[in-house]
Amino acid sequence: MPRLIVSHIFMLCAALILCPVGWSADAPGATRIAKWKDDKQAAFMLMFDDSCQTHVKLVIPELVKRKLTGTFYLNPGSGQYQGVKNDWEVLIPKLGMEYANHTFTHKGAKDAADLDDELVKCDDAIARIAGGKRPPLISFGQPGVPQGKWTVTDQELKDALAKHHLIMRPPVGGRFAEINLKTAADLFGIAEKALAAGSSDCVVFHGVGGDWLAASLQTFTDLLDKLVAVQDKLWIGGHIAVYSYQIEREGAKVAVEPAGSKSIRLKLTTSADPALFTAPLTLVTRVPNGWTRCKVSQGSATATVAVIDGVVRYDALPDGQPVVIQPTP
Repeated sequence: MPRLIVSHIFMLCAALILCPVGWSADAPGATRIAKWKDDKQAAFMLMFDDSCQTHVKLVIPELVKRKLTGTFYLNPGSGQYQGVKNDWEVLIPKLGMEYANHTFTHKGAKDAADLDDELVKCDDAIARIAGGKRPPLISFGQPGVPQGKWTVTDQELKDALAKHHLIMRPPVGGRFAEINLKTAADLFGIAEKALAAGSSDCVVFHGVGGDWLAASLQTFTDLLDKLVAVQDKLWIGGHIAVYSYQIEREGAKVAVEPAGSKSIRLKLTTSADPALFTAPLTLVTRVPNGWTRCKVSQGSATATVAVIDGVVRYDALPDGQPVVIQPTP
């Protein structure tokens, strides 16, 4: 699947919207697919490498306190991981963080067979943590190892990622805390650029307040507070969540029936593989004048949403099941 193995310089093209000829964006029923989840302006990812123990002791509590998520690139065969294994495998999975593959040991890979073993063992650990069911897609971050320890070819890596449905994370050069970005302002500058461009970006941490290549805890919490302050515009999500949204959106179409006085009906589809891409997309639909609250139904799922400035915003699965919007008292 070529789209799973690209280096993810994300496309910014808008999804197609299919409405009856003659409709305008102001007509009841006119629907657009939000570029980012919850119709945010941009997306931002917080990434953490190497299963550092400070991630367990300091990072995750600070994320949870602010209702933020991060992507944690694990090395389940490392001594660092084993030292807090119960936290990684029992306590943290309940907190909504995203786990990613950073190879099993972080020792490198000398050939394709060695790489496959490193990837499979890490995937197996993530599947075990997830209750025995491997996530359809898992993010991958190549570990930094001494020269000569990573001798697989680019093609061997590309083939292995495709085989195991691993998604290479976006290029992170120059986005490492403490190495390239020393202050909270430096780190937040990456998010500001994403907001200005309406795009997605990330920063990467190793230790925080300890371990190695460590940013200070104060720098980290200052960054989190800056991100929270712009959370009305910035979606802070895990790498697979952001990647999946983009791929689904790029192949998405919404077909809307002419709006009636009592309901609006539409169907949302995407060309993305339904076995791998299962996340909802955010839709924004204009409703008739006088509607103040709406019930949005798709299959057995129902939500009540407020009408704001003549539109409703809601999530829908791009699986072709009809979405029905009706006014409610």
